[in-house]
Amino acid sequence: MVRKMLGAAALAGGGLLVASQWQDITRYLKIKQMSAGQGHPENVPASGSRRYPAPGQGAPDGAGAFDSAKRGGPAGI
Repeated sequence: MVRKMLGAAALAGGGLLVASQWQDITRYLKIKQMSAGQGHPENVPASGSRRYPAPGQGAPDGAGAFDSAKRGGPAGI
């Protein structure tokens, strides 16, 4: 009985994993198809998650992760 429950849980977990990554899976397959010369760039979705802040919402130049002093540049301008 425990073996059946573990099998069902593993199957459900695998299904959830595939469902959560479905957009990336389809994009990968379309890119592979295009690389083989059988696809078209219009068919590959370009949208993805936003990683950067909206314009004007980030840190000012010379501050934050790209501060020139942290990269060995001049400490101030």
